[in-house]
Amino acid sequence: MTTLSHLWHRAAVAPWDRVDAAFKGQSHVGALTARQAALVTTATACCMLVALRYVVMDSDVQSQLGRAFVQIVGRLVPTWHGWAARHESLWVHLTWISGCIAVYVAVPVVVWTALFRLPLREAFLVPEGYLRHLPVYALLFLPVGVVVAVAARQPDFQLQYPFYAGRGWADQLAWEVGYGLQFLALEFFFRGFILRGLSAEMGAAAVLAMAMPYCMLHYGKPLPECIGSILAGMVLGLLAMDTKSIWGGVTIHVAVAWSMDALALWSRGSA
Repeated sequence: MTTLSHLWHRAAVAPWDRVDAAFKGQSHVGALTARQAALVTTATACCMLVALRYVVMDSDVQSQLGRAFVQIVGRLVPTWHGWAARHESLWVHLTWISGCIAVYVAVPVVVWTALFRLPLREAFLVPEGYLRHLPVYALLFLPVGVVVAVAARQPDFQLQYPFYAGRGWADQLAWEVGYGLQFLALEFFFRGFILRGLSAEMGAAAVLAMAMPYCMLHYGKPLPECIGSILAGMVLGLLAMDTKSIWGGVTIHVAVAWSMDALALWSRGSA
């Protein structure tokens, strides 16, 4: 076997075999049979994605909740009303993040603990596999970082990002922390809950099933980003199942998101 074919087998073939050997054919996922687990996972994921699209992503709902928060603060703590009103846009965006966390984490966690009856660590939340493979994730980020740096100069990118430009450094920092938490929630949902729930029934093929709705989540974003989400979804999904940890995907996602915001803000400032 040549060096090139050996590297290809090690990076692109062997992980699929390891995942199938580790998961496919298991009779149960916690308290549910493999088939029951797949059905519950699929039904929950579909319902949550519908809620994300028609409730969380509804700009009217976001605005109404943001304004309601400002009014509540004004009534409970009158001295903070002016501060809350000046930052209403931030609360609107944080409302979106709160909705994402409810959809991606709160409901799936209830399903996971009540029906699967498994500890959350079983949904690929353990850090050990991530720490062992940290150099792999660092290498994966390098080409993505280069693509982000090039894309940051494109007009469609600058129209899309950043999602929120703060009124000052504290305002921006509050947004970026919340933004990072949203990606942790997203990784738990797609690379943790969905993959582990489908793992016994589908094995490594669960990655392919997960990659489709994950790509659709990027509709409306710049075309290169949408296309890139297909490969990213499969690579991060396979690594999550192989290492039994979502933390590598969290690291890459947050690093890319913060880099994109930083470059977008820098481009605006230098324009």
